[in-house]
Amino acid sequence: MQETGQPEAGSTARREANQRGALHPRITLLRHGEPDWSPASGRSVRDPALTPYGRAQAQAAAARLSREPIDAIYVSPTRRSIETAAPLAEATGLELTIVNSLAEIETGADGLSLSEVDRYFVEGSQRPLAEHWEGWPNPEAESFLDFHARVSASIADVLSRHGARSQREHDFEIWNFDQPGQQIVIAAHCGTNAVAITHLLDIRPRPWEWLRFESELAAYSVLQARELGPRGSVWSLQNFNEVDHLVAAGLR
Repeated sequence: MQETGQPEAGSTARREANQRGALHPRITLLRHGEPDWSPASGRSVRDPALTPYGRAQAQAAAARLSREPIDAIYVSPTRRSIETAAPLAEATGLELTIVNSLAEIETGADGLSLSEVDRYFVEGSQRPLAEHWEGWPNPEAESFLDFHARVSASIADVLSRHGARSQREHDFEIWNFDQPGQQIVIAAHCGTNAVAITHLLDIRPRPWEWLRFESELAAYSVLQARELGPRGSVWSLQNFNEVDHLVAAGLR
């Protein structure tokens, strides 16, 4: 028999779970499903659609994410992102809001064979680290500094539409919310979502964010705003690279 005055087994875990489950502002970052990078031509295309497997991944993501309240869905302008978010929009009855600045970093790797694409990215990754700030080694590629600034500004803009704003306090980024409890989904890319995580967690950027916060196809990550200090909130990474929905659907 449990002694009087002793807490029940698991009570601390339940209390912490309840705190996390409270209605905090939340951002869910969903990566697109499998794209058909080289359709009939066998050459890489600039804006591929999803493969049948990718569409199944999108359905599995929608089935999982639609269980929770969602106030808005934002999406990159690419076909693979829009097609990934479409089942979620259908399940929730929400319109997709396309945000051009959520697109993936421009690599300049269009029109290549699969072997050429692989070689392009392997060779680009093996350059001296300082050169990675310049982006991928192609005149048409976007620098990482420009990409990071673009995505960070885009995330701030999306949040401002829901009454969220940030300010610097000493060396910290502090957020305040006019509409507490907003639940937002962003469907985008590995690099875009990685920069978003870095920005929201107030982490010093690096040009290999796509490796530092690498997510799988159709996986999602969740950030919640948590009150801290006397005047605001910070973002907390509550879930990263979640793939249970894909496992349950037999897609992984």
